Amino acid sequence: MNPKLEKYGNWFLQLALALLVFFGFLRPYVIEAYRIPTPSMSPTLPVGDHLLVLKSENGQQIPFSDRMQPLLHNFQGDSRWLLMPATGSVELGESIVFRYPMDEEVTFIKRVVATEGDSVAVRNDTLYVNGEPSLYACAHQDRLNPSIIDEQWPECMPYLNSNYAIADLAYERIVSDVVMDNGGNPVYIVPNGNVFMMGDNRDHSSDSRIWGPLDLELVKGQAVVTYWSWELGGGFPKIERIARLVR
Repeated sequence: MNPKLEKYGNWFLQLALALLVFFGFLRPYVIEAYRIPTPSMSPTLPVGDHLLVLKSENGQQIPFSDRMQPLLHNFQGDSRWLLMPATGSVELGESIVFRYPMDEEVTFIKRVVATEGDSVAVRNDTLYVNGEPSLYACAHQDRLNPSIIDEQWPECMPYLNSNYAIADLAYERIVSDVVMDNGGNPVYIVPNGNVFMMGDNRDHSSDSRIWGPLDLELVKGQAVVTYWSWELGGGFPKIERIARLVR
């Protein structure tokens, strides 16, 4: 065989094997690519960023288990699908990619700001968890176009429900877990098996303040690194954002 042809043949064989490993094992079970479509996580993750999501840490969905589950199994998950054993857990502060609770065919990304059992309230653009300003108390604010859900939440829920036609507003689900704290202020208690998600762009984010807590079974994985990024509207790569760890 011609040495040059043999060289190219070996190269294509190696490429085919690499693609087989990625799409046959890594992509379904370990790593998945995700593109930032909206500014809800800006400026941390602007529109145009392309991320790699670590799926195995939280337990990846077992294919077809949402259609037919074995009678006897020891996997996590039940109501939606079975999940592989997790290698880690969802932690406070992580940027998580998940199935949108109101439409599980849609994928969202937000930050975990509170975990099960925590009390949550937002007052004067500051997030309070368990009565104290959170580690993620303040994020990007739009001073020219503030949002009521970032000024007084959950106090504003009845007003939102009565005066606005907000898509996917989970009013009943949220207010059922609102209690009064020791100071007589309403706070939201995150249910067991759930986390509370918020976007970093607080005034322009549809998050747990609107559609309620996130069931951990809907988590797809943690965003770990930006592998590519495009300039919005310009078509030019943002070289300085490539290979950045997601914070």
